[in-house]
Amino acid sequence: MTPSILINSLRWIMLMALQIVVLNNIYLGGVFNPWIYVLIILSLPIDLSPLVILLTGFFTGLTLDLFTHTIGMHTMALTLLAFLRPKVLAIITPRDGFDFGSSINVRDLGWGKYSVYALLLIFPHHLMLFALEAFSSGLIWLAVQKTILNTLLTFVLILIIQSFTPLKEKQ
Repeated sequence: MTPSILINSLRWIMLMALQIVVLNNIYLGGVFNPWIYVLIILSLPIDLSPLVILLTGFFTGLTLDLFTHTIGMHTMALTLLAFLRPKVLAIITPRDGFDFGSSINVRDLGWGKYSVYALLLIFPHHLMLFALEAFSSGLIWLAVQKTILNTLLTFVLILIIQSFTPLKEKQ
């Protein structure tokens, strides 16, 4: 097993356990619920096949749906995020391209590009997730509120996690 597969498998297990056991039980004010599991797709290596990313998104969302009894909401939202990831990467790709084998994190991208990358993927994920929830209850305005507030909360938590990534030394 290559180190990349091992690292990403361990990241998947840790983030899914954190999401299912801890974060799914945090629901502040009826609106805030951190969805940190999106970091699984955000952190995948750049040179990974789009099909593998889509399948990872689908099965990760399906796993979360099984634990949260949300009937496909996380599957749909995370598959959308996985679908959009290559398009967002095309927007933020440096002129020289990415180094082979590098992954997406603050160390490799810097805070500015990473923030753009994360927000451009977290927002549509959350919009899809809360729109699907609102269509079942007819509360579209609440879905918009939840999308904006939870995007900000998830983004801040991801930045906190990324702040523990050692920065790349300037050469």
